[in-house]
Amino acid sequence: MSSVHWLGTGLSSIPGLRRLLKKNYNVFVWNRTLNKAQTLLGDLTNNIYKFDFSELETKIKGGDILISMLPASHHLDIAKLCLRKNANFICSSYISEELQVLNSDVIKKGLVFLNEVGLDPGIDHLMAHDLVKQYKESYSFDQN
Repeated sequence: MSSVHWLGTGLSSIPGLRRLLKKNYNVFVWNRTLNKAQTLLGDLTNNIYKFDFSELETKIKGGDILISMLPASHHLDIAKLCLRKNANFICSSYISEELQVLNSDVIKKGLVFLNEVGLDPGIDHLMAHDLVKQYKESYSFDQN
């Protein structure tokens, strides 16, 4: 069975991670600050590890999915790891020239590498409108 390895538990990670964990997907959480990840997600899983590239490399199997919410400076090394291990790669950054160079190898191996594709500013804008709407609905405006 394939596993999901989620790297980084920043603010934008928690809702998606909690949803996956509540649905009992096989998720491994990796974070630079172990205590933070345990505090945020420990009620749903014990599969929480301190992010260590060497340790991560020992856990990855072919067909796994790595989702990196780490800074972009980590993505090239993680993508190369995915190529070596025949794993799929998703990250929160736009594609860099260095990642683009890997594309032909990704295609040859039949893997999926997915970078941020320009939705983030639009999603943030949409969520801001939703928050304003919720606020207005929760607050009684005096129309007089």
